[in-house]
Amino acid sequence: MFTFCAILALPGIGLCASIQDYDTLLQSARAHRDAQQWNDAIRLFREGEQRFPQQNAFTYGHIMTLADAGRTDEAIQRGSELVSRKPGDADSHLVLEYAYQQARQPYAALEQASQAHDLAPNKAYVVRAYVLAQQRAQLPQAALRTAQDHPGILESSRIRSLQADVAAQLTRAATTESRGEASRFVLADQALAMYDRLIPQWQALGPPAQADVARLLADSLLALHARNRMRDIITRYEAMRADGIPVPDYVLGDVGSAYLATRQPEKAATLFRASLAAGKHEGPSRLADATGLFYALTESGQYDAADAEFDSVANALPVWIYHKGDPRRRPNPPKLDAAQTQALGLLDASRTVQAQAALDEMVDAAPDNTSIRAARSAVYRARDLPRHAERDLKIAESQAPRSAEVELNQAETALSLQEWHQAKLLLDDLKSRAPDDGSVQRLAREWDVHNMAEWRVTAGRGTSTSSPVLGSRDWNIDTVLYSPPIDENWRVFAGAGYSEGVFEEGIGHYSWTRAGVEWRGRDVTAQAEVSGNRYGYGTRTGAAASVLVDLDDHWQIGAGAALLSRDTPLRALTHDVTANNVQASLRWRGDERREWTLSVTPSFFSDGNNRLEVDLNGRQRLYTAPTIKVDALLDLSASHNTGDDTVDYFNPKSDLTILPALQLTHTLYQRYETQWTQQFLLGAGSYTQQRHGTGGIFTAGYGQRYRYNDVLEVGFMITGTSRLYDGQRERDYNLLVNMTYRF
Repeated sequence: MFTFCAILALPGIGLCASIQDYDTLLQSARAHRDAQQWNDAIRLFREGEQRFPQQNAFTYGHIMTLADAGRTDEAIQRGSELVSRKPGDADSHLVLEYAYQQARQPYAALEQASQAHDLAPNKAYVVRAYVLAQQRAQLPQAALRTAQDHPGILESSRIRSLQADVAAQLTRAATTESRGEASRFVLADQALAMYDRLIPQWQALGPPAQADVARLLADSLLALHARNRMRDIITRYEAMRADGIPVPDYVLGDVGSAYLATRQPEKAATLFRASLAAGKHEGPSRLADATGLFYALTESGQYDAADAEFDSVANALPVWIYHKGDPRRRPNPPKLDAAQTQALGLLDASRTVQAQAALDEMVDAAPDNTSIRAARSAVYRARDLPRHAERDLKIAESQAPRSAEVELNQAETALSLQEWHQAKLLLDDLKSRAPDDGSVQRLAREWDVHNMAEWRVTAGRGTSTSSPVLGSRDWNIDTVLYSPPIDENWRVFAGAGYSEGVFEEGIGHYSWTRAGVEWRGRDVTAQAEVSGNRYGYGTRTGAAASVLVDLDDHWQIGAGAALLSRDTPLRALTHDVTANNVQASLRWRGDERREWTLSVTPSFFSDGNNRLEVDLNGRQRLYTAPTIKVDALLDLSASHNTGDDTVDYFNPKSDLTILPALQLTHTLYQRYETQWTQQFLLGAGSYTQQRHGTGGIFTAGYGQRYRYNDVLEVGFMITGTSRLYDGQRERDYNLLVNMTYRF
């Protein structure tokens, strides 16, 4: 027995009783530690250190238990002292590594694990600790390489965790805006390749890998989002739901973005709300979800709810932030982002004046912010001020030449300015950079629509008590077909039409065919045509040309001329009286809410009569809401004829029409490019005719208009007018229908 004890005796322990006391005390200390009875465990480990000072086990246990108990400063201090005494002992470094780990200092912990690994690279437990320290320090690729170099060092579940961490790290890097666009896409593709390889492998393992598969599926949604593969996100998310796989809160915002990008705002709003309610994140992530919810509600027409919910998040953001140790205050970027979103929300709600004012203030405060200038350019385009938008984007381009946001707005502005070649170059570049981005796809759709053929039809039907202008019953139709653009700026067109009216002397008929060419470019739109005209005296050849020139965003001048003008009164044509005319126009447009157009048209009739017509038309917005717009209209027109009350057609010596009116437009349905509206018109004014005095003119109208997906627009307007002709009050009722179809 003595010999056995002597063999087993520990250094400095000479008796079996001492060995038994050592084991009993160590096991008791460890048991209390396992039971998280920290004070008792620390007391026993301290006792062991005192009784067996040459043994390391009690010292190691003491330091590690201090760390477990939250006394990390004390643990780190004692661990550092231990390493100082035994710098060549790998276990001492691991004990200090554990203290740093519990103190949530992963990089300091990794340093100690690395030193332990250098001292004992062949010890399995040291290698394992080194691998886990690398993983905790967010170095999963290095950890995985080390583990693969030492097969069996980690269990299969740990290897899967490392592989998932590697893919997740690639995914996080792909979502970092500071990286270049191409680099981010490469990283996202690498992550997706890993997910596509690992998911089926782990699914084949069955229940042991079920949780790991769920993590990969969830993380892959983030990688798909970084790659702008929004439809794939929805497909995978819905498959997870169908299979009963739990979807973690941290991916809900990106899934909501996918639904929003694919124009399913109601589903997006539900997911954004769930992500916000989870409360798992703050700062930029929370603002991103609040912004997504804002646009989801806006795009589904819930403007008040959008403002209320977003304001609660935006108003909580501080204007200034302070960094520890720096007395200077600095602007808070999320606060600026929130203000920009609020301004664009005003634009979506048709409050363009307020949106511009808000962005003007932000540009003044942050003139180098390209995102704000790009946002203001969108407001300028909505306000029919594309050259203002172009100037902002030129400044933004000088600051961020490869900004996709700036380039996208430049392409939209180029379309507004009829800069077709520039728009095509910008679109091609955007498609090569981000083909799956929803904004790029919508721009591509606009370009496709621009390159379609276009068919326009206008038809009217009227009845009158006895109008000397239109007859007692009249109807007309005009249709024209434009080709797709040729060499970017040109279109050819052909059309035909027919007009008929019933007069005291009989029925007038007029049919025509026409063909021509149109040129559209920056600042200039021009058109020329030839026509064949039949109105009871054979076929007569006519011609017309016109040009409109934009001087800037506000002023436009126009000119035109016609031989055998189709504006010749039908009653005159019935008597073989034709007219040629010229026209000059001047338009001033302040913005989308107000404009005035002055036109002067001299006409020269074949019976010797010369007519001069002057028209001034104005429009001023009175009220704007998301679904209602009220405009004040004014029509001032006057004419003078050298002929004196010809019997062949209505030809007053001179007359004057003053007709103010109110027009209300109400949106019945709005879903992106699809819109259904109704219009109400009410006007009252006066009509003065030389030799016949002045009388009231009254008009009322109702119409509807439906626009579908940018390719079909159809509408009708029914009007009733009471006015004087030659001193006699007449009532006219008219139905006007028009359609534009692109294909």
